[in-house]
Amino acid sequence: MVRSCIKALSFSIALLGCAGPTLHSATADLPPKDTPFGTEEQKMLACLDLRDHIVSLYADEYVAENNLSLDRAERVAFRSGWAEELARKGTFDRFEQTCVSGLTPHKYECGMASKTTDGLVACMKFSSR
Repeated sequence: MVRSCIKALSFSIALLGCAGPTLHSATADLPPKDTPFGTEEQKMLACLDLRDHIVSLYADEYVAENNLSLDRAERVAFRSGWAEELARKGTFDRFEQTCVSGLTPHKYECGMASKTTDGLVACMKFSSR
């Protein structure tokens, strides 16, 4: 139980580390401008890619730590089910609200290059400074 809480906290920290400061009303009313991603749509897609990568890292770590034997199809189903459950619980809400405004190419590249959850957390802490 404690281990699950620690994992959930680490997962939340990783998601929040990806997000930048929230835009307030003065800047929220401005029309979207091109970003280093090209367009706002490309940035939104980058946020979705990063979110999926984060879920995969944590799901893979869970499978490994619990010595579960899953074939490829079972791993995909496990990750999908876990992502759906996290979304249902609202875990992604803050990430989705702030990712588009705070994601930089560096954060995206660093996050996507992470191969472990520890690396992801360290990357997001480093790149948010």
